[in-house]
Order: sequence, then structure tokens, then C-alpha cells
Amino acid sequence: MPFLVARSGRALDEFARWVAPRREVEWVLSMLQYMPMSPWTQEELKRRFARSDDPEIEARRQGILRTLLADSPEVKEELIEEGQQEGRLTEARAALRTVLARRGLALSPALEAQIDGCVDVATLHRWLEQAVTASSAEEALT
Repeated sequence: MPFLVARSGRALDEFARWVAPRREVEWVLSMLQYMPMSPWTQEELKRRFARSDDPEIEARRQGILRTLLADSPEVKEELIEEGQQEGRLTEARAALRTVLARRGLALSPALEAQIDGCVDVATLHRWLEQAVTASSAEEALT
């Protein structure tokens, strides 16, 4: 591939689209990593490696992802943290809804949207504490 490094622009984009279906995935991923092709071409090539309904292709794709994550521990850690944060938000929303339902405090569609739209765990915990004694759902979510 060193001869390709000197190339750029449209010629390299055309080559990338031509070679992608003719080479193994690892080769194409290496090319994506090192070649100065346009963002449009990079996105097109990434789409070729999107989730597949074929179990064999999907297993190979996931193997590649595991390999890439093993070589990028900081990205792996970032993804884990994002998942944990999403889990904390989901749990806090569920706890809040449980307390409101047990207390018989009905949620309007607007309040449901307010809970779903909240991305701050501390706010959800504050609402949960308020829900224990609030006389209405509106009062709990202030």
C-alpha cells in the first residue's frame, strides 16, 4: 500500500470503492485507517461493513470489532462508561416511575417526556426523593 499513500483525491476514492469488494476486510480496514480519502468514501466503505442478517458475516464483523477495541483500550473504556451512564439513567427513570405509580400519581404525556428527556442522574434522583412525599406528579418533577 505505500504507493497509495502518495495518492489522494478522486483517484484514491475511485480506487477504494473498486478494491473494497475485492480484498479481505482486514486489508480494507487498514486502507481506511491510513489512506487520505474523502470522508464520503470512508463512510461508504464503513457502510459496507454494517450489521448483517447473515450469522457468519455478522460473527466475522463482530470479531473485527473486538480486535479493534482490544487495540484501542481508551475507546473501549469510553464505550463502557457510556453504557454504564445509560444504565444509571434507565434505572433512575424506572425507580421514579415505580414510586409515582405506587403512590397513584399519574404522569401526563408531557411529564413522561420530561422524564425520558432528562439526562442528568442527579436530577432524576432529586425527583425520586420528591416523589416520595409529593402530592402530584407535577410537584415531584419540579
